[in-house]
Amino acid sequence: MAFAEARIDMIDAPEHLQPIVPHADGDACNGDAISLSLADLLPDSSGAIVIEGDGLDLSIRIMTDEPVVDTGVVDAMVTATGEDVSGHTFFAFGNGTTVYAPRELDLLIVNNDV
Repeated sequence: MAFAEARIDMIDAPEHLQPIVPHADGDACNGDAISLSLADLLPDSSGAIVIEGDGLDLSIRIMTDEPVVDTGVVDAMVTATGEDVSGHTFFAFGNGTTVYAPRELDLLIVNNDV
């Protein structure tokens, strides 16, 4: 996976950083979460999407049919738009998009294709 003008050193991903599958009723385990479609988020020129949160009470669910091809924690990196995502969790998808978020943020990837 290539990132434009960025240096990435990844630390092993914690086990809880895995995509989840919604229950039969479509619930992704948290009714208070903000649900976003990956297709509706606009990446920068390198495919990066950075999600920032002001507090630990924010829960975000990214809904997608794209497979997660890699996940982990970024040691040191600046995105193509100059955002420092060092220490952020990342999810790389099969379409070349990568979502970055602070590790404290309650972020889950919900695979609609299962």
